[in-house]
Amino acid sequence: MSGKERLRRGFSGRLMASLAGFLLLPWLGGCGVKHAQISPVSGPNPAAVQAAAKQKVQHLKEKEKQKTQLPDTLGGVVSSERWIIYKEKEEEEFEGNVHYDNGTYSFRSDYALSQRKKNLFTAKGNVFARYNTPEGTWYEVYADKAVYNYKTADGSAYGSGKKQIKLVYHDSKGDVITALADQAVFNTQAQTYQLSGNIFVTYQDKEGKTATLKAQELTARQKEQYALLQGGAEAQNANYHLKAQTIEYDGIKGFSYAYGGRPLIQGKTEDGTFAIIADKITAENKTRKINLSGQVQGWTVSEQINNSPANKTL
Repeated sequence: MSGKERLRRGFSGRLMASLAGFLLLPWLGGCGVKHAQISPVSGPNPAAVQAAAKQKVQHLKEKEKQKTQLPDTLGGVVSSERWIIYKEKEEEEFEGNVHYDNGTYSFRSDYALSQRKKNLFTAKGNVFARYNTPEGTWYEVYADKAVYNYKTADGSAYGSGKKQIKLVYHDSKGDVITALADQAVFNTQAQTYQLSGNIFVTYQDKEGKTATLKAQELTARQKEQYALLQGGAEAQNANYHLKAQTIEYDGIKGFSYAYGGRPLIQGKTEDGTFAIIADKITAENKTRKINLSGQVQGWTVSEQINNSPANKTL
């Protein structure tokens, strides 16, 4: 069966959100939900108000459930130039200009395969997915291939040749996080993400200030506020540059660590410039207080001393 298929119903938002979800890098950004409690002095019966609130919540849950449930066939949901159904295998193929957009979720690729028995959805060729949240944030994913199991919540995304996958997160304040990697493996239920291959992450705030991360492997466990960068790991901003074999971030304990390969930290402060190496570097995430331990070596240079007239006579 072929032909240009038109959009008619909502598609699996879970798929779209998951493909973009691994942008939430816990050490660079995130979002929260504010709650307010109101105690009325007079008005409707509290029991009636509570019952109405429960009914509204249940309605929203049902609406969200319908959005994430897969219809019997996706041909009336996903638009493509060619659509083929394999009834016995419960599979559908979409070829040529595959796309979907409902304002909240958008998706496109050159090819897509739905395998209902395996709970798999695969997209290949110029894969793009975007998810717009009610809070005004949005996620974008660019890849050559993406696979998602909507039962187990396991997924993966891959680049092609020299073209890496790109993950972009825009928050409501105007800050942007962009991550490049050769591939990514994730589970959206456990909120675990692993990027590998020439990873380069850029964080830019609305004022234009930037910070970058580099590594060969990056593991993030969002629920635990934990991230691990391994293999030539680097973290840099306008004032500091940290290099180590491994950089570890622990948001719950409130500390970051750099170790392996004699970590080097260099940069500038109000007093001057510095470059120091040690066996291990520990930093407090909130106060940014740094502790260096194990064969500490390095130098500091004060701009005041450098510019002193006494230097001309020495």
